[in-house]
Amino acid sequence: MDSYEKAYTPKEISLTLDIGDSTLRKWCIALENQGYQFIRNDQNKRVFVDANIVVLRHFKELVQNHSMQLNNAAMLVVDRFGKGTFSQGTDIVPAENIRDLDRSNDKIIAKLMNYIEQQEERFEKQEQFNRTLLERLDQQQQYIEERLNKRDETLVQSLREVQETRKLIAAAEEKREEESKKGFLQRLFGK
Repeated sequence: MDSYEKAYTPKEISLTLDIGDSTLRKWCIALENQGYQFIRNDQNKRVFVDANIVVLRHFKELVQNHSMQLNNAAMLVVDRFGKGTFSQGTDIVPAENIRDLDRSNDKIIAKLMNYIEQQEERFEKQEQFNRTLLERLDQQQQYIEERLNKRDETLVQSLREVQETRKLIAAAEEKREEESKKGFLQRLFGK
């Protein structure tokens, strides 16, 4: 006696997993890129069975709760559950494979944590470099402002000296003119 599995539409799977249609499509493509096969109907649309739901739930766990990239999650899921509905032993996963998968996940998580730590160190070094650069720019700006102020002071002093010199010259000319007038008057009136 043949037994038939219930088939689900992509919309039903999206609702079951609480994800969007486009997200489901991306996940399926990522799994198919790793060799996983979904059942397709005569219009070449994916049809899902209970085994696919298990696979997609595990995929969701890796992607959303462990922040794993789609390729890595797909690789792990295909490694754990096989190539799809037509694979032998898709429904039953031996306990040692689960432990291996957990160890594999731990290795990936350890690598990711190491990478994050390296990125944090780089970020901190970049922040330190930026602070040092800003301090140097502030010092340079302060130096420029001091030099400009000194230049302005020197310029103002020079202008004052020029004005003083002009006043002295004007006073000397005025005095000479007075003396010249006085001398002229003395010569004119004979005194």
